[in-house]
This record gives sequence, C-alpha cells and structure tokens, in this order.
Amino acid sequence: MASPESSAPGPPRVSPTPLPKPAEVVQYDFRPPASERPAHPADKPIKLVQWNIERGYKLAAVIEELRRLDGDVVALQEIDIHCERSGWADTGREIAAALGLAYAFVCEFEEIWSPLRKADTQGGGVHGNAILSKFDIVNARAVEHTTHPVNWDLPPAQQPHKLAAQEPRTGRRLTAAATVLTPAGPLLVYSAHLECFCGALARMAQLSDLFRDTRQQQAQAEAAWRAKTQGQQAQGEKGEKGEKEGEKGKEEAGPGGPPVLAAALMGDLNTLANGVARLSPNYCTDHLRWSSLGWFEAELLDRLVLPVRGEEGAATNAWAARQGLPAAVCADLVNPGYADPFDARRDITFDHWKYRYLGLRLMTGKLDWVLLRGVKEVVSKAMGNADYSASDHKWLEVEVRL
Repeated sequence: MASPESSAPGPPRVSPTPLPKPAEVVQYDFRPPASERPAHPADKPIKLVQWNIERGYKLAAVIEELRRLDGDVVALQEIDIHCERSGWADTGREIAAALGLAYAFVCEFEEIWSPLRKADTQGGGVHGNAILSKFDIVNARAVEHTTHPVNWDLPPAQQPHKLAAQEPRTGRRLTAAATVLTPAGPLLVYSAHLECFCGALARMAQLSDLFRDTRQQQAQAEAAWRAKTQGQQAQGEKGEKGEKEGEKGKEEAGPGGPPVLAAALMGDLNTLANGVARLSPNYCTDHLRWSSLGWFEAELLDRLVLPVRGEEGAATNAWAARQGLPAAVCADLVNPGYADPFDARRDITFDHWKYRYLGLRLMTGKLDWVLLRGVKEVVSKAMGNADYSASDHKWLEVEVRL
C-alpha cells in the first residue's frame, strides 16, 4: 500500500473541529456564486467520475487528476478526515475546495487511533464516502445496509476477523446518496463502498439495499408526478402556456406514465473474489469462493444479478435464493433497471503492484462500477490511473445524456 505524503508517527491529535458521527452527513459548497458559473447547456452530456482515492494518501495527485477530468458529478470513496495515515487532512473537503464543487460526505467509521495499527493505516479521525458536483446537491443522506458481515463495534480482543482486529474502528458500511439537479434533470447518485472482509454473497446483500432504495426513490418520484398531474388537471389549465406545459409533461413522462428516474450507482463494490483472493478466508468467506472458479466476482453480478430485472417480471432472484441468501434479500436483489457500460472481465480496475510476483498478476479484478439507469445515451467511457500512481484503484469516467 502507498505511504501518506505527509504523515509522521506520533500520538493522536485532537481535531480542531468536531468530527461527524457514523451516518452523519456533512455538506459544503465551494462553487462560485451562481451568476459567475459557466453555463452548461441542457443537451450537453453529463460527465460522471467514479474513484476510490485510497484514503487520499496521494492527495495532490488525486486533485490534479480530478481537475484534469473536470467531472460534472463525482463519486469518491475512502475519504479521510483527520487521520494520521493521510496527514490529518480533511481529504474530501480539500478536493472540493480545490475544484470549486458542491460536496456531500457521509461518515461511515470512526477510525480509532491504536498501536495495533500500522503507520499506513493509523487513524485518529473518521472515514466515509462522498458525492461532488458542479450542480446543486439536494436530499443528501446515508443509505443503511441491512447486512453487516463485520461487527466493527467489537473491541479488537473480541473481533473474530483477524484483519479487522488490526484496524479498530466503530461504525458500519453506509452508502452516500443524493439527488443532483443537472441542467438535463434530476439524477439520483450513489457513492458506495461495500464490505471487503466477507464473501460475494454478503456484498450482493449490501447491493440489494441500493436496489431497494432506488425502487423507493422511483416510487416517490412517481407519486410526486401524479400529484402534480392531478393538480394541473384539477386547475383546468387552459391557454397557450398550459398547453405547452402539458405537452412538456407528456414528453418527460413518456407514453402513458410517469418518468423513469435517472440514476447512477457508482462505487467500489469490492467484487474481488478472483485470483489469490480465493485462498484468503479474509476476503472470500462463503461457498462461492470455490463454486465460482473460472468466474470473476464481477461476472457473477453481470450475469446472475443484473439480468434479473423487475420490469421483465422478476419478483425475486432465484439464483441468489439457491445460494442461501434470505428471501427478503433475494426479493430486493432484483435489478431496478441498471446497466453497466463496462466489461465485467476485461475492464480491470484493481491490479496493484503488491499483488504481482515474477510477472504474474495474482489479484486483479473489476472492483469499481458505474451502473446507469434511465439515461438516454452513453456518449463515452474511459478508465485511468493505469499505473496506480495516485491510488490503488483506477478511476472510471462515463459521459451520458439524460
């Protein structure tokens, strides 16, 4: 793992400002005044960027890369606030300030400063995920997961997971969610970081929470649309203005119904059950460790989860049920319309140097995702940080029309 740019060993420091608690949302807006912001035409593609920044160890390099990418909506994972390993910086706030973006952070963990930790994992602050944008961010919130393979609130002496015991923390995995008000319409955005110290099935269970949340958000959007439509009908709007608004409403809704809520589920889903990871009881803790030999974990999602779609009549994920997941989880693990523009096997996003030996790449995979719903067109896609110099993950970039 890379070393922090400016972290010296020593006792823990007291944060100059109160630190957020797990599930707490922190928001800032570093954009210039509205009158000074450049116009973004409604028909211009929206550039989405997804990146796990590896705690911001190489914060200056991360900022410069993000500045070059110039994303409109950015999902970041592994944001540190006041941790020794990352130079005691508020890494997400520094990124947002440097780039002049609106910012929403969801705290997942209190990273306890402990002699059990190595220098490059030393805590003292908090950790979580964030959403940044050139546009307004509203309804920022934490999405709770119902499955938690690791009880992070256990003290190290009682922690059954050996690697987890070496990084004592309190809190739980949480996904940051918000609505971004783009010029082309609202976009539901997630920034997720699923559990790594478990098996593929537990990660699928955590993903099912986000599928369920998307359905709930769609239902709320439909209810709002119906209330608005009924209100307009009740008012009996007439005249040229009313006709134009009515036609616009029909166009947005599509034939005979409410609009599909556009969404981008971005994040490090930790789909890492590949290569030597299968030999580790720390990262592969269920029977898929061996029964999925020949498959990347990302391919399990691509072939056995994403094709099970609610709009095609699926009420549950029958394959997941056969693997032993609870019925409620299997019902939630029905895809609400997401599609992946990348290839589950060829588009590798994790291939770090410390897992290479004699020219062999022993632990690679597609860990990072941009799942899209309700977009009109994927204009372009790209990956970067190929040398892993700024983070141990590649970034993903997708341009879409809403």
